[in-house]
Amino acid sequence: MIPKKTTVKDSHIVKIAVERENHMAQLINLDQRHPLASKIQDICNGWSISDHQNYALQFCESNNKKYVTEKNRNEIKNGSVLQLQYSPSKSASDAMETLLNGSPQEKVLRLKDLTSLSTDHTFALEFIKEKGLDRLIMMIEDVSQNNEEILKYSLSSFVELMEHGTVSWEVPENSFVARNIEIVRNFQKYPTNCGESALSNLENIVQCSSKHLLVAEDIKLQDILRLLQEVNSPVMRQNAIALLNALFKADEARRRTIANTISAKQFRPGLDW
Repeated sequence: MIPKKTTVKDSHIVKIAVERENHMAQLINLDQRHPLASKIQDICNGWSISDHQNYALQFCESNNKKYVTEKNRNEIKNGSVLQLQYSPSKSASDAMETLLNGSPQEKVLRLKDLTSLSTDHTFALEFIKEKGLDRLIMMIEDVSQNNEEILKYSLSSFVELMEHGTVSWEVPENSFVARNIEIVRNFQKYPTNCGESALSNLENIVQCSSKHLLVAEDIKLQDILRLLQEVNSPVMRQNAIALLNALFKADEARRRTIANTISAKQFRPGLDW
């Protein structure tokens, strides 16, 4: 009897699908030993895309929207579905162009995308390299800007970019600190998301910046207690408590005063003391 011929499975090759908006998906074999750039070029050729260098692959799971890089490509498994998208560098460049020259409506749409894109470390590095963080700071500080959507998404994008820890909290100037303080002290005038982001920014400034005294001087305990009593947003309340804890720990001399005030008001919002 002639033995059956067995096929040896190549563990380096994964079978995946690549999607592109308004196009039929491509089913491909991805050899993990070959450079991603060459495979992206092949995929682009399949859709007659000439500028393949402006494209990248992206995970499209609900909890994973990261760009595929040489470092994380091992996360691609058999049956994975990826998307062909503009590359981080192309997306960062396009975002900056819109933020500099776009109409208010175009800026809002771009900033919405930016908030999501900024959670990706690869994109964040490219956008920061394009001076995108500086642009967001200018937009946040612009008190003449009366478009609440632009302010809201500029703040949330800034928060996401700083989460990566690649930029020091010493970078924002005093004017940026003052702007966030103004938003927190006048939280009723702004969308809830603005207050949530501003509180997060101030907490980080207190914890990680020499400018913490600016926050300690201008944010009063009564401001935070009033906010905690008046807002319904769980995130905003949580961020306010986090800021109060940060202020409490940063200034030993104020601990007893703050503790006595809280006790006198019989208001204890879960402070980490």
